[in-house]
Parts: sequence; structure tokens; C-alpha cells
Amino acid sequence: MKLKGLPPRLYNITFSTHTVSGIVISFALYVIFFAGAFTLFKDEFYQWENPLARQKLATPVDYDQVLLKLKTEEPRFDLSEDISIVSESEEMPLVKVYGHLIVQKGEPEEHYYTTYSPATGKFSQEETTTIGETLYRLHFFDQIPILGRYLAGFVALFFAFAVVTGVMIHWQNIFTRLHGFSLKGSLKNLWTSSHTVFGLLGLPFQLMYAITGAYYMLSLLVLLPVVVAFYGGDQEKALKAIVSDRYMEVNAKSPVTDQKVKMTDLLSQFRKQNPELDLKYIQVKRYDRQDGILSASMENRMVFAGNGSITARLRDGKVISDLLPGKRTYAQSVLSGIGRLHFATFGGLALKTMFFLMAIFTCLVIISGVLLWKEARNNKNYTDSQKRFHHRVTMCYLAICLALFPAVAVLFSAELWLPNVENHVFLVRTVFFVSWLVLGIAGLLLKTESRQTWFYLLTGGILSLLVPVTNGIVTGDWIFKTWASGNYNVAMTDSFWLLAGILSLAVTFVIKPQKEVKRSKHPRTVSVA
Repeated sequence: MKLKGLPPRLYNITFSTHTVSGIVISFALYVIFFAGAFTLFKDEFYQWENPLARQKLATPVDYDQVLLKLKTEEPRFDLSEDISIVSESEEMPLVKVYGHLIVQKGEPEEHYYTTYSPATGKFSQEETTTIGETLYRLHFFDQIPILGRYLAGFVALFFAFAVVTGVMIHWQNIFTRLHGFSLKGSLKNLWTSSHTVFGLLGLPFQLMYAITGAYYMLSLLVLLPVVVAFYGGDQEKALKAIVSDRYMEVNAKSPVTDQKVKMTDLLSQFRKQNPELDLKYIQVKRYDRQDGILSASMENRMVFAGNGSITARLRDGKVISDLLPGKRTYAQSVLSGIGRLHFATFGGLALKTMFFLMAIFTCLVIISGVLLWKEARNNKNYTDSQKRFHHRVTMCYLAICLALFPAVAVLFSAELWLPNVENHVFLVRTVFFVSWLVLGIAGLLLKTESRQTWFYLLTGGILSLLVPVTNGIVTGDWIFKTWASGNYNVAMTDSFWLLAGILSLAVTFVIKPQKEVKRSKHPRTVSVA
């Protein structure tokens, strides 16, 4: 079936803009998708990276006792200021508390963070793990001060443009491309087929991530016209309409009191009334005051629109805002819906696994696009100098992208090899980024893309196999023990790396590093046996 294509002039313009926009953002986009793929399972592999969290959930947490105990251990902890509590879960059986410390009048506010272990009853302010946080922040370039998030936002925006122009280019032959995919033929045909087929198969997924990613990173630019047009430029008024539970009125002169309904009792009541919902986090305003407010965010992980919140007064337990699933307005549902869609926090492990695979497919689309760009310029229309330039650019792009795979495996192993050292998080992150740099430079020393690809698959495969071995040696939780004991999050993390290592090493036997051809000033790309 052949559809009507673009007019020749429009086709040429669209093709050129698609190529330019794609090649400019390719390596940044690859990092976003590869790191983002692991970010999807941030909660699931938390117990792997933090052996202290490898425990079953104890009895329900008494959050009132937690706050009172925290106040005893840290007298400066301010119970009258806003307090955020991330509740315990099976994946993360710890309670995280965010608040403020009491400061002298005129001094800047001082934030406070601690983690409470229900199993031990102890608090800890040390940041002991970093795998999930490092990859999460890497996927929107937060390590780059000030500009990182905006850079990620514009990359997502250009990606949306590249997706749309790609569809316009291949619309005429969309079905013939899908049916005509083959590993045979010239390298240009191989990369063209791979780029087109994988791109079309993942089209809805890619477009969704392009739009939601751009929205998240450029939300200031997106919401500013809305605030000006519909709320007269009043940002606080707009936020009250969208997240009303976080902007409840309180009286600054309200007196201190201990006559109030316990938070734990209120939360138990909410859970009984909504047994299908799990408690996610808690917002507390003016806990020790007469006008104290408790807001509980709850969700059903298997339903897309399954999250919401309910707010009650602490002095009498009266519900003053019920925004649980099915009771929110459209405006109040949109922002949270974008978040659930972007991070796949509905549908369980099946959806996350599907999103992970689609993210890896997108990485293949990006790599094949770079190789197609280079191979399309390996002809007599370009000078030897231009061909050498195209080759160097391709080698640099592949080094940045492909070196990330073995570097992430190093990150996992380093997390356990450096468990109790001072500045643990800084050292682990340093090992990760330095290993990424060293592996990237090593790849640049190779002469052809095929050698480079083979090298990264080999090192990635070996380092992947070392991840479950590291866990077994350091913690004693070998993969057969974790499966047997029912610690599935740890077991599945080890199994993933074991499978990734085996598959990577298997592919190294399929891909044959192509020898450099004498007198060739522009080595060719990967050859597939």
C-alpha cells in the first residue's frame, strides 16, 4: 500500500530539518532515554542499592510518634512549619521526613531531612545511596548547574519536531518499510530500515515522552501564558486552583496545642474508607498548632487516574478537601496525569517493563540514525576531508552513547563496594562519571565503529555480570538466596544484570569487528555476520 507523499520541495526541506535536528540532539537524547529507562525502576532497585532496606515492612508506622521522637532528638526541628513525609512501602520500607529547623528572626530558613527506619527505630541524616538519584537526575541533566534542565527540555522539544518530521518523510512508504525490513543489503539500507522500522513501532511512545519531557522541563514557559491569560498573572491563585490541598489557609497566630486528632488515626480512617488506595506521602501544616492540617496523597498503582489526596483538620478530624480519584477537576488531574504517564507509575511492573523496552528501542533508533547519517555521506559527493570529519563525529557520538552502558554497571557495583566510606555519594558518583569518561576515551582510540561497538558490548557484558557477583560478595545475598527468600526486588535486579551480561557477550560473537581497510580514510560502520 502506497500513500500520497510530500511534494518534492517540501520533502527535501522536511528531510533536511529532520536530519539536522536529529543529529544535533542525538547523543543528548540517547543519554536521556538510557538513563530514563533505569529511572522507571528507581523504587524497585532501591533495596538492591541499600542493603539496610532489605527488610519486610514492620507494623504500621505511628507518624505522631515519629515526629515527637524526631523533636526529642533534634530540638530545633520546627513542628509549626510545613512537614513532608514519604511513607514506607514494600519497595522502600523506610520513612523520609522533610522539614525545617527553628532559626533566629532575620536568618534564612534552614531545611532539614532525615530517614526513619521502622525496623530499628532510628533516624539517619546520611545520604547512603545514589544509584536511582544519580540516573534520575542524569536523565534531565540536573548535574549541569542552572542550564541542565532547560537543555533537557529543549532537547525534548526538538525530539518532538524530529518525530513529526520523520513521520512526514516516511509516510508515503510507511507500510513497505515495515514489510521490507531486512538485515541483508548495504549498510545504508540496513541503517535506513532499522531507523525507520524501530522509529515507527515506537512512534506513540516517543511522541508521548517528547511532549511530557518538554512540558516538565519547560513548564515555566508553558504555564506562564496560562497564568497571565486566565489568572491575571497571579501565580498563587493559579496554584490554588491546581493543587488546592497544598494551599490551605492557616492562621499565623494560632496557639500551640496538644489537643488534636492523631495523624495515625486519621490515616487509618482514610485507608479503611479507601482500601484500594495506598498511602504515598503526607503533607502536614502547623502540626503543633490549633489550626493544624493533614493532607494525605493516596494512589491506586494499577489505574491511570488512580491518584489523589484528602485533607483534614487535626483539631477535630473534619475533612476539608476530598480530591481522591474521581473527585478532582480536569485542571487538577492534568498535572498528576502527565507525571504518571511519564514515569509509568500505573499498570505495575508490566507497564514499566514495556516502557523500558520501548526506551531501549528508542536508543537503537538514535544510534541507527547517527550511523545512517554517516553512511549516507560516504560517497563521491563528499571530499576525503569531509568524510573524515563525518567519521570523527560518528565516533564521538557513539563513544558518548555506548560507553554509558558499562558505566551504569560500574555505578551499581561501586554503590556496594563503597558502602561505609566518608562522602559515599560523592565518591560513587565520581567513580561513575570518571568511568564513563575513561570508557568514552578508550572507544575513541579504536579505528572503526564496529570495533567500538564490539568493545562496549564486551566491557558492558563483563561489568554487567560483575553486578550480581558484587552483591553476593558484599552482602551475602546471592541471587539464588534472594529468590528463595522472596526478596524479589533484589533478585530481579541481579537477574536483569545477569541477563544483560549474557546477551551482550552473546552479541559480541555475532558482531565481527571490521578490520581497517588500508588506504581508506573513512572507515565504514558495523558489519553483521
